[in-house]
Amino acid sequence: MNGGDVGLLVSVRSLEEAEAAVAGGCTVLDVKEPARGPLGMADSGVIRDVAESGCIRGVATSMAMGEVVDWSAAAVAGFEHPVVDFAKLGLSGLESSDGGGDWSARWQDLREGLAGPWRWIAVAYADAGRCGAPPLDDVVEAAIATGCAGVLVDTWDKAGGRLTDHLSTQHLQSAREATRRAGLMLALAGRVTLEDLPEVLRVEPDLVAVRSAACHDGRRELAVETDRVKELVDRLGCASVSLEAWRHAG
Repeated sequence: MNGGDVGLLVSVRSLEEAEAAVAGGCTVLDVKEPARGPLGMADSGVIRDVAESGCIRGVATSMAMGEVVDWSAAAVAGFEHPVVDFAKLGLSGLESSDGGGDWSARWQDLREGLAGPWRWIAVAYADAGRCGAPPLDDVVEAAIATGCAGVLVDTWDKAGGRLTDHLSTQHLQSAREATRRAGLMLALAGRVTLEDLPEVLRVEPDLVAVRSAACHDGRRELAVETDRVKELVDRLGCASVSLEAWRHAG
């Protein structure tokens, strides 16, 4: 995406939350189960219901698929392939398990094995050192090299600080420049609050991704509320971008 358009991605864990997020004006519906980790994968029925709702309502969809290290050959073989626009896998544990080796090859092999009808969003954890994940710059480089549609910068430890507690605005702007040159989207997440938006928007991301900020009392384990989504949309000044533009972004 370009031209200064900023969209709002809201992570939901149920069809009811998806409906609330769409009513609030979100740009992208992201389905995940927060009780299973920062990129916890929801049950297949929930993914299917949210994806169908997004399709009917004309909203782009994405799904979290857990961490690369969680997948076995049997899980890959038995996986159902819901029709969403984007998918993402976490990279925690790959630096430590590979001993500093080629984590990107393992990530790419899993992506090829899953071979779904979606485009991939690479995930860089801002607190990579806490979870044995590759650093932001390496993830951006690998995302470009392996044909990803975009990069999401998120936090792995939701109790360990916000996005900007781990990465400076200057570092994020460097990632923005690299993704923009390569034609990839950039999404910023990691306990982003209303108060964080001015600093986050200075980076000029394509998407701001939230869950806690869209939930009752700002607690990610509680339900997404339409009014909170509306307030975020208003603060972002989300431009009206067509579904097809988001599906072909990157």
